[in-house]
Amino acid sequence: MPQGLLNNRLVNITAGLFLICILGWLLVIGRDILIPLIIAIVIWYVLDTVARYFQSISFGGFHVPRMIAVLLALAISILLMLFVMDMIATNAMALAKDAPSYQLRIEAKINYILSLFSSDMKLDMSRFNDLFNLERLVGWVVSAVSGFLGIASLVVIYIIFIVSEQAALPKKIIALFTDPQQRTRVNTTLDRLDESIRTYLTVKTFVSILTGVLCYTVLSIFDVNYPAFWGFITFLLNYIPTIGSLIAVVFPALLSLVQFDSYLPFLGVTIVLTTIQFSIGNILEPYLMGSKLNLSGLVIILALAVWGAIWGITGMILSVPIMVIIMLLLSASSTTRPIAILLSSNGAVEDYKD
Repeated sequence: MPQGLLNNRLVNITAGLFLICILGWLLVIGRDILIPLIIAIVIWYVLDTVARYFQSISFGGFHVPRMIAVLLALAISILLMLFVMDMIATNAMALAKDAPSYQLRIEAKINYILSLFSSDMKLDMSRFNDLFNLERLVGWVVSAVSGFLGIASLVVIYIIFIVSEQAALPKKIIALFTDPQQRTRVNTTLDRLDESIRTYLTVKTFVSILTGVLCYTVLSIFDVNYPAFWGFITFLLNYIPTIGSLIAVVFPALLSLVQFDSYLPFLGVTIVLTTIQFSIGNILEPYLMGSKLNLSGLVIILALAVWGAIWGITGMILSVPIMVIIMLLLSASSTTRPIAILLSSNGAVEDYKD
């Protein structure tokens, strides 16, 4: 290999690594600005999808105007948000009130199991308050909800500007890319991005709602406390790849363990919820998603860890759509297409002509 070509590759690699470090630093420093913006974009995609559905409904040949459809979608989302916030506050306060008695029951259950091995073995739960403090867990949930409410006004402002800028985007693309071929490539990339993100959010929201409703139904049948609260938590956790569904089973199962004297409700809740999560996550969701995602499983796990470290829970929830965007952008150039192929699940990345 010529020395000049080798030097150029080393320079490009060094520059790329330096750029990645700078971008990572900016993502961490600017999280207070970027997280509300990303949340606003996700909410806008959901609202726009619902608005498009309203527009597709025909009343004797009459279709709902775009503005009215957007306002309807926005009104429905606000009502749902108010209902959910009220439900969370009510259940969280009740759970916080009952938390000390649950902790005592946890201690009694563990000590009973230990007594089966030795009568002298006994566990003092006060030594593990940092690990088994239900009141602190409830406080964390309430603070997370309060934090979201704190940035809600900024999210609404972002959504308003996104909606207002949406109509002007095609004109800006025409002004930016005067070459017809280049403009076609940009529009094609944007269309693929829009289709992939919309498909992911639509399918993920549907299966999350389905999982949450089924969780609520199962917990109601087994008479576990706070079924609506755990159903909503399951709905949220289902957006987090892999570990979200696991956590969604653990917490209500543990509650059933300490709530009842018998172990049958615990076994029933664990088996049924695990079956639901496995069936939806491994059969229904891949069927509905099809080949739209095309991300390697290893990449999803690594993205979950990286974006979780950068943006916390929000980063975990958004890790998959962010990686889909990155992969599609990388596939738009012959220089970065090999990276996109490595990120994909089967190497089938659409070829572009530079």
